[in-house]
This record gives sequence, structure tokens and C-alpha cells, in this order.
Amino acid sequence: MRHDAQLQLLDTLLALHRTGRDQPMLDRVVQLPVNIYTDPDILEKETSSVFRHYPMLVGHASRIQEPGSYLLSDWDSFPYVIVRTQEGHLRGFLNICRHRGARLVAGTEPCLKAFVCPFHGWSYDLDGKLKGVTKPYNFPDLDKHAFSLIELPVAERAGLIWIHPTPGATINLDHFLGFVGEDLDHFGLKELVPYRKSQIIKEANWKLLIKTYLEGYHVPYLHRDTLSHAFRKGVIAHHEYGPHIRLAAARTNFQEIVNVQADQRRILDFASVYYSIFPHAFFIMHPDYVSINLFYPEAPNRTIWTHEMLYRPEQFHGEAGMKALEKRFSYTNDVVFDGEDFAIAEGVQRGLVHGGNVMHTLGLEEGLLAIFQQNIENALMAHPSSPFIAKGPD
Repeated sequence: MRHDAQLQLLDTLLALHRTGRDQPMLDRVVQLPVNIYTDPDILEKETSSVFRHYPMLVGHASRIQEPGSYLLSDWDSFPYVIVRTQEGHLRGFLNICRHRGARLVAGTEPCLKAFVCPFHGWSYDLDGKLKGVTKPYNFPDLDKHAFSLIELPVAERAGLIWIHPTPGATINLDHFLGFVGEDLDHFGLKELVPYRKSQIIKEANWKLLIKTYLEGYHVPYLHRDTLSHAFRKGVIAHHEYGPHIRLAAARTNFQEIVNVQADQRRILDFASVYYSIFPHAFFIMHPDYVSINLFYPEAPNRTIWTHEMLYRPEQFHGEAGMKALEKRFSYTNDVVFDGEDFAIAEGVQRGLVHGGNVMHTLGLEEGLLAIFQQNIENALMAHPSSPFIAKGPD
């Protein structure tokens, strides 16, 4: 984030801190029908629109720097592979052989020199072109050019990688991300080092899981023994760009900002910054580490959640630094996210089938949940129409 943008955001948080209120969101109570978390038809519409027509953040570029290094999809419903070619370019493909559809890369390969199908031995170069067919006399007059791997657009920015699920689409990250891209450019994410990545199945709808991040109303209660100590009397400022949402949450030390000259103020010294990057990513910026959370729906009540932690190496030295990182990861991943936020979401999901609520009622501090849901609604209306319309209480 540019320094002038940081100062502007800090000024907004200062004004909010004086009143003890979050920045106004929708300024009205909203009700969301609970079937958006349970209806298989709604999920089918989401996976065929929300998860097909937008670039998807897939991870940090440090994992795929050397020629032959690669990233594999964590989601069977979208089996891609991204590889760094010998020339240093990123190429993305469906991880599917063009012969009879076997997965080409299992993830156990240390490095790729080519794609070789384990089923019948068909081989492709790292540009996706069919290079060799075993027993070629079985395929007289085969046009190899027609059997290249199905290519998917990929893009790299600010040390992060995106892929588009639709062959032939384009990725314009300037247009897609707007000021969010500018923020990421200035946070020095390229210099971060990956620490650990977890992958966990959660028995809850993907939207319920993301929405736990989008309000601070629950923090003093659900996180009374954990996060509430870091965000006591904290307030939230938010900004939107298209379907993306940026939140800044003032931390407990925020009042100390008055002792720092304006030109020396840095947002991450006094607040944590969060990004809901549409459709499935939630990005958390802390002063010394970053969490990338991605959500992939498997069923209305089942989601693959991945959490990748990156850190600033200059702030974690030697054995003591690694122990501190382990403690940070365990606290964030196991205690706060999995043990509190997502455990409560799983309980909500289980309760949905018992008919206690037809609607979930969102208060003024929960307006970003409705905004996030409306972003999904907009995507469904565009590709194609949606069954959901948010409304206020009668």
C-alpha cells in the first residue's frame, strides 16, 4: 500500500476510534436466506459461474521460481498445473492427458522436464505441445497440434499467482484488482518466504467460512481469550473495488499512533489489513507474516480450506525464529481459525437443517457479509441469473 494511502486509512481509523464505531457499511439490517448455504442447485450455479468466470488466486510465486517447478491444484473440481518453463515463463494447463484423461502430474515429482502420462506414456513439453505418442502406428495420421494440453491463462503480480479457469480467457489484473493490486505491489510480498501450508476439509459452506472474517462483531465473544486481546476496542474501516473488499482493523496499541509523526506512521504498526479477493481468497497482512486462505466448495456443507503462511525472513532468525514461527502458525491456524472461527461455522452449518432460522439477520456491523453475498449475486446474474435476493426484515 502506498504511504499516502496508508496515512489516509490511518486518518479514517483515527476518526472511527474516537467514536468507537466501525465505518458505516450498508447502514441497514439485512436478512439472508439460509438456503444459500444448503441448496445443491445454488452451489451448482456458483461453481459454474463464480468459479469459472474470474481469475483465482492460487499461491505465492516463491514456490515456482526454478525451471520445471510447478504448482498443483488443491481442488479436484479444477485440476490445473502451473509450471515454470525453461525460458522462465509461467504456463498453466488442465492436468489432464489429451489421450484418455489421466492426471499427468501427481505432485510427487521433484521437478518437471516434461509432462508424461502415467497411463500410456504420452508426453508433452512444458509448453503443452504433444511431443511423443507411444506406439504411434496405433494412431495413423494423428495431428499432434490438435492434441496439445488445454491451456489456461496465468498471471503473476506482487509475488502472487492467479489462474483463470476458462480456456481462452484473459487476465487483466490491473482491471480486476484495482487499488487492491496497488496495495499488494507496495507491501513487498515478493520478499516473503513460505513457512507452511495446511489443507483441511471443513464441514461448512464455503461462504459461511469466508464470512467469519468479514466482521468484528464476534471478536469480543468468540475470541475472548485469543484475538480480543489484540483488537480490544478496535474498529474497522473498509473499502471496496468491484467484488473485492479491504478491511483495516485497529489493534489494541492504536492509541499510541498519536506519539508518532505522520510521515513515520505505517499501517501495519497499528492495524491488521485484510483483503477479500473475489471469489475465494482471504488475505491477511500482519507486520511480520501474511496468511493466504483459499476456499474450494466440494458440497453445500463441505469445503477445502488451505492456509499458507508467509513470513519476512529478517524478522525471524535462527532456531528461535523458527520456534516463533511455529507458535505463530499453530496459534493462527489451529486455535483461531480452525478451533474458533471455523468450528463455530461448522456448528452453524449443522443447525441449518433443523429449521431454527429461515433467514440470518445481519446487524449494522455485519454489513460486509451482505456486500460479499451481493457480489456473488452479481456474478450469478451475469453468468447466469441467480436464485438469491437480499432483503431487509419486514
